[in-house]
Formats: sequence, structure tokens, C-alpha cells
Amino acid sequence: MELIQKCYSYLFWGVLIVLALCVIVALVYIISARLTVDRIIGINLISTIVIIIIAMLTYILGEDYLADIDIIYVVLSFISVMMLCKIYINLYAQKKEKDKEADNNHDR
Repeated sequence: MELIQKCYSYLFWGVLIVLALCVIVALVYIISARLTVDRIIGINLISTIVIIIIAMLTYILGEDYLADIDIIYVVLSFISVMMLCKIYINLYAQKKEKDKEADNNHDR
């Protein structure tokens, strides 16, 4: 039975290392992205991976308070992505309005 526990421990730590590498790849994606939408998606991806990492650490370490931190992080991540989307949509609408106004002035 102890061998099985040790194998599971190695498996979980291996998955944590792979998830950490995924965070690094997503960070490179955010830096190299041209569009703001791609950056917002990358931020959401990193948040999701970090949430999974915290949930796994909760199980591995047996610390229940990490689950509470994980839930708080989920809510903050959701709110931050929604705020970024709202800001981006407003900026896009203002730019579109300015372009339409410039076209109307140019046609006269």
C-alpha cells in the first residue's frame, strides 16, 4: 500500500511540474500575442491553470485552507476577466464611433 501512495505522490508532483511549464508557455503566448483578445484569453488560461495547481496542492499537502483560497481566487479571476472584457468592449465602441465620425466629416 505504501508503494501505491509513493507512486501517486510522484504522479501528482509530475503533474504540478507539467502545469508549471504550461503557465510558462501561456506567459510566452501572452507576450507574443498581438491582439488584446488573445492576451485576455491568455490571462484567463493562466488563472485556470493556477486554480488547478492550488487545488492539487490542497490534496497533496492536506491543507484545507488552500481550498478556501482557491475559491476566492476563482471569484477574483472571473471578476478580473469580466472587467477586462468590459473595458475592451468600451474602448472598441469608442474607436468605432470616432472612425464613423471621421468618415462622416471626410465625406462632406
